[in-house]
Amino acid sequence: MPDGLTPDEQQTVELSGAVGYYEAKKPPAELKKETKQGWSLRGTRILAILSSLRLAISLFLILAFLTIFGTFIDQGRESSFYLSQYGEKWGKWIVRLKVDDIYHSWYYVSLLSLLCVNALSCVYNRFPITFKSMFRERVNVSREFLKKQREYRELTLPEGLFSEEGAEKHVQSVFSKKRYKVQTLQDGQETIVFGQKGVWGRIGSHTAHLSVIVILGGGLLGSLLGFRLFGTFYVHSTTFVPQGDFSLRVNKFWIDHYPNGMVKSYFSDLDVLKHGKVVQHKVISVNHPLEYDGLRFYQASFGNAFDRLTSAKVLIVNRVKRQFLGQVILPWNTLKPVAKTDLSLKVVRYVSDFAFDPKTNSVYSKSEKEGNPAIQLAVYQNGKEIGRPWFFYNFPQIQVMKNLPYFIVFAGYDAPLYTGLEVAKDPGVKVVWAGSFLLVGGLFLSSYVYHRKIWARIRHTGGNVQIVLGGFGHKDKLGFEKEFQEVVQEISSSRKQDFLGAKGSATAVAAG
Repeated sequence: MPDGLTPDEQQTVELSGAVGYYEAKKPPAELKKETKQGWSLRGTRILAILSSLRLAISLFLILAFLTIFGTFIDQGRESSFYLSQYGEKWGKWIVRLKVDDIYHSWYYVSLLSLLCVNALSCVYNRFPITFKSMFRERVNVSREFLKKQREYRELTLPEGLFSEEGAEKHVQSVFSKKRYKVQTLQDGQETIVFGQKGVWGRIGSHTAHLSVIVILGGGLLGSLLGFRLFGTFYVHSTTFVPQGDFSLRVNKFWIDHYPNGMVKSYFSDLDVLKHGKVVQHKVISVNHPLEYDGLRFYQASFGNAFDRLTSAKVLIVNRVKRQFLGQVILPWNTLKPVAKTDLSLKVVRYVSDFAFDPKTNSVYSKSEKEGNPAIQLAVYQNGKEIGRPWFFYNFPQIQVMKNLPYFIVFAGYDAPLYTGLEVAKDPGVKVVWAGSFLLVGGLFLSSYVYHRKIWARIRHTGGNVQIVLGGFGHKDKLGFEKEFQEVVQEISSSRKQDFLGAKGSATAVAAG
């Protein structure tokens, strides 16, 4: 078997045929000078850099590294959440570097765009040449051309084995039997039989590149036009969703546990309401979202409310007599009189982790954890509001209203569970799915469809039939070598009577 052509040489052969290839191998002095017209990006260093594999791998690794942050750090939360969750030092950097919304950050979108350019450059660099070669096959090739193919064989068979028509037809039948698409051409005294199959396998890798472009395009579309927000929803509450112009109601929330008490899963029973009517109902859990009008609601978390209570328990003590007067259960935001006193109390605010901002003179919860629970009470005396002091669960000795003849002690509370839902809109999802199917198709073509070509030049000389065979396969060289040997063996073992007998049998079947 002769030495095969290099990939670049083979590509030249496919486009120009044998004559063009061997002229290209001549010394420059023997070639006519060609004037180069226009400018092309192909072959430039810029394209080489943009289409390089090293750039693609580097971009993939950087994007994978950044995605780790997007996976483990909650996205789309308010800045105070990151300050309380990760501390003031790291929280500020998370917000400053846009890690809190990393998929919409300028650097993440830029890297995705560059990766898209890389894939486009690869396609631009190779696909046009490959595509043209698929439809510009050279049937009439020289013997020198065949000698340069990966597989080559010369056969000399006695003239008496078959007529000229029989040899040609027999070679065609052998090619067809191997599922080659056959063409024939008369070149002077020689007949050329050309067969090829699996031509679409040539574009398998290019299809995979195109699919990457489509997937990246879908990702960019989602980054630019989509969003991902987090919200806390409470049972029996109805929340208007402005992004979708509808309301979401939580009917029920519950948690399943393992026998050892660990959380197994958690569920939210949701209704979508439009104009006061339920238009969709679904029980969601982790990885099983509700989808409506382009928005998806994912079950993301749960916990005790950090900004409201079901009820609070307070103890009343007479300041002067040091006498315990009793306890009162105060429902949320409901005014309730206190027995044996002239007081009425109402819980108007609750924070799970009390903090005070002197710049804005405001109270806020610095985390969702119950680090320093506190309630704000509206205190009424003889029906008149006299103040709204804060009372602390961990520091009952702090009593702001010094003139009040009573101690009010914040002794307990019942915070409702909330269901944490992630609201997402990603218009690029369908594009990504299309790209994924295209990727599967490209991988299938690359892995299971092999482009193979075989030429045979048939000539009758001196009472013999000379058959020169040559061919190559773009992939699976060992498989093509085996198939080529089978083709040679079947042609070599041909018999005139076998061919005529097979022809007569087909005629008899057709007549019958």
